[in-house]
Amino acid sequence: MKFFTKLRYSFLAIMERWKQSHALRKCKRNYPEFKEETEYDNGEYKFIWGVKSPDDLCQAPACLHTMNDIDIIYSREKKRYILSIETAYWFETQEGVVEYLQSLLKHFTKFMDEQGYDKNAEYRFWMSQPSLLLEEENIPELYTNFKIFVEGYTKVYIEHKVVQYL
Repeated sequence: MKFFTKLRYSFLAIMERWKQSHALRKCKRNYPEFKEETEYDNGEYKFIWGVKSPDDLCQAPACLHTMNDIDIIYSREKKRYILSIETAYWFETQEGVVEYLQSLLKHFTKFMDEQGYDKNAEYRFWMSQPSLLLEEENIPELYTNFKIFVEGYTKVYIEHKVVQYL
């Protein structure tokens, strides 16, 4: 019985290595700029920038495998930049949420300045079905959407005191 169990696990290990090498070859074929899988690039997704969460206990800098408060990832398949923010925090007041979002916007603004990106990209309204998707074709448009979200959120929940935080 042990022989068949060992045989099964060795076969599964061989199949897993084959699937990984096949996926790696496929990524190299489909995305010529992809060199090898790292914590910053796994083929379909490429880590662009991020601010690591203080709750992440690993020693690695911000990357695809860390918990980041805010990060930008490029999807090669979609050819779009994706912004994500950590929302698994509990805040006692709405002001805490606003402070958190504004601090993320400051980090993003600093990144934009350091990289020399335009912080005044136009929000495309004409025939665009307005929404604040945090997924765009370029980083300046991503920044504009996030800025609209943060400033709008601040205006609605703090300046107008529309809803009490539960």
